[in-house]
Amino acid sequence: MLKIERFNIILSEIEVKFGRGGSTNWLNRDFEDLSFEIKKQTKVTISALTLKRIFGKIQTPDEYLPQKATLQALENYSGFTAKTQHQKSIVADVAVDDDDVKSEPEINPDIKPNNPKKNFRFLYITAITVLLISVLFVLFVPKETKNNALSGTLKLIKTEGENPKTAFFEYTTPNTTDSIKILFDEEYPPVYVVNGNSQKTTYYFQYPGLFKVRMLNKNKSISDTIPIYVASKGWQASAFYFDQKYKERYFPLNIETCCKSGVFHPTKKILSATSLDTTKIAVLRLDNYRKTGINGDSFTLETTLKNPEQWPGIRCNSIFLYIKGSTGTIRFRFANPGCSYWIDYYLSEKVITNKDTDLSNFTFDLNNWQQFRLENRNKKVELFINNNRRFSDTYKKSIGEIVGVTVLFHGNGFLKNYLLKDTNGKAIFEL
Repeated sequence: MLKIERFNIILSEIEVKFGRGGSTNWLNRDFEDLSFEIKKQTKVTISALTLKRIFGKIQTPDEYLPQKATLQALENYSGFTAKTQHQKSIVADVAVDDDDVKSEPEINPDIKPNNPKKNFRFLYITAITVLLISVLFVLFVPKETKNNALSGTLKLIKTEGENPKTAFFEYTTPNTTDSIKILFDEEYPPVYVVNGNSQKTTYYFQYPGLFKVRMLNKNKSISDTIPIYVASKGWQASAFYFDQKYKERYFPLNIETCCKSGVFHPTKKILSATSLDTTKIAVLRLDNYRKTGINGDSFTLETTLKNPEQWPGIRCNSIFLYIKGSTGTIRFRFANPGCSYWIDYYLSEKVITNKDTDLSNFTFDLNNWQQFRLENRNKKVELFINNNRRFSDTYKKSIGEIVGVTVLFHGNGFLKNYLLKDTNGKAIFEL
């Protein structure tokens, strides 16, 4: 088998074992989690950045293969080597490429020729042993032990402040060798916790929103979900660096200073005045969070937006529109032509990516003003751009009460005439 073909099979095996779907849809936190899992199993550290190169998130030369130690760790994690011991290992004749990997010393034992009779005898004995163990397990292990999945507890002790807000939690984890983590915010990686112990932890919520805190094992909830709501006092604007960690600073912006002639647009001069480094890729968010008592399954959103290509380092200058409900979210992402690869949308329980859907209808010339109208009528959502319908879809699970809205720009975009209204035409949020 050719090296590249074998390499691709190993990557496919890793996708299956990791259990988060195709790697084309993985986010930065997924690569960080995979790095952690590989380190845990193989004692070899492969950085998230290297994994992005390996899985094609970062462009590399054709027929790229990482260095020998990295390949060995990938094989060991995937289980592919164990399945194909009779074949030559991919790492045996691969040249070493530049990579950032830290590993323990490798031991490569000689592979002795197979003895068919011994192999058959070994497989026969193994099969009988596995059968006996399975029978004993069924007969003697209590039903409640067999049927119970892993579970932990998560309890909110108190909160401090309104916006920003610090929340104090107490938790217990199951006694397992599996990795256990707590997800505080969908936008940031989860926090790994110590297994089999009762502990306390805190989290700092820097911007408005409804955050659903829960404990995870293999991306499945194993605790109650605790909602943390951070309201805003009217519209609130802030800027931060692209792909930053949650502890890094958010730079608050004065709404009045950013609005001129009815247009919201923080200039680079305004952003620099907050001490934000405008040579780095920046993200701008505009939030308004308050509980409205209005059903989120029927509304109309009208706004006019643009996001010119004027920020260094940004080619796909995206715009995000969020409508946040008490039980679900509607979110759309738009970008300039050529960037539909990065597009996705959320409709409550639906998360649609470019994996099996053509999302090119969500790309526009964002250098110029575009009029957006989003209509939701009893869970049927239609999107109009400059009065032309570009999208229609439905969802089943209610998003509940409207509790807030967000507009997010990669770069410092422009906004005017934002209006979210109910079915009677009454304004819910307006700027």
